[in-house]
Amino acid sequence: MDRTDSDLTILLQEIGFSELEAEIYHYLLTGSPATGYRIAKGIGRSFTNTYKALESLRIKGAVLVDDGERRLTRAVPVEELLDQIESRFRQTRGRVVAAAAALPGRGGDNRVYRLGSLDQVLERYRQMLLECEVRALGELSPESCTLLRGDVEAAAARGLKIAVRTYAGEMLDGVRTIHSPIGDITQEAIGTQWLSLFIDGRQFLMANIDTEAGMVLEAVWSESIYLAREIYSYVNADLHHYAFAPLLDRAETLDELRAAYRDLEAEFPPGGDLGFRELLRRLNR
Repeated sequence: MDRTDSDLTILLQEIGFSELEAEIYHYLLTGSPATGYRIAKGIGRSFTNTYKALESLRIKGAVLVDDGERRLTRAVPVEELLDQIESRFRQTRGRVVAAAAALPGRGGDNRVYRLGSLDQVLERYRQMLLECEVRALGELSPESCTLLRGDVEAAAARGLKIAVRTYAGEMLDGVRTIHSPIGDITQEAIGTQWLSLFIDGRQFLMANIDTEAGMVLEAVWSESIYLAREIYSYVNADLHHYAFAPLLDRAETLDELRAAYRDLEAEFPPGGDLGFRELLRRLNR
C-alpha cells in the first residue's frame, strides 16, 4: 500500500468509517464489483468480519449489493457518498442542537480551558460571535484577519457593536476598526499570528497561532464571569486609548474632541457590558 492509499484509508476513518470499513471501501473503489470472499482475500481480513463490515457499509449507503446469487458489491462513488453524509449530518445537527438546548441549565463555569487545534480555535471564535448579544472587542493579526474577516463583518451586519484592533491597515465593514500605530514593529517582534475576542464581558478567547503550519502555539478560552468581565474592562479601556489617540492630532477644537469621545463612549461604555451586570447580580445575591 503506497502513501496515497494509506492517506485515503485514514481520511475515510475521519468521516466515520471503521478501519475495516475504510479498507473495504478503498478496495472497492478500484476493484468493483467483487464478492465478499474476494474482498476478504484482497485485504487480508477474516471472512466473518469482512461480511459484517460490508453489511454496515450497505446500511451507511457506501456500497451497493446486487441481488444475484454471488452478491457482488460495488462502491458508491465518493462524491455521492459525501453528499449523503453531508445531508444526514445537516438533518441530525438540528436535532442534536434542539436536544442539547432542552437539557436543564447549569451554573457558570469558572475554569480556563486550553484549545489544541487551529480548527478548534477558529470555530470557537465563530461560535462566540454567534453567542454575542451586544458588544464584542478583539484584535486580529493580518493572517487571522484574513481567516475571520467575513465572520466578524457578518456579526456586525446583524447589529452587534464590534471594535477590532488590526495591525496592517485592514478595514472591516461595519466594524470600528482601530489601527495599531506600531503594527509593523509588533508583527516583527512576535513573529507569529494571534487573535483575541471578548464578548459582552462574559467570555474571552486568546490565541497565538501558526497559520502556515496550521497549529496552535497557545490558546485559552473561558466563560468565567470574573475573569471575562475584568479582562473585557481592560481591553475596552485599551481600545479607547488607541481609537482616541489619533484624534488628538487631527481635531481642531475642544468641542470636536469631546463629541468624538462621547460617540466612542456611547458605543463601548465602561461598565455597560452584560458581564458587569451579571457580576453585580451574583455579588448582591
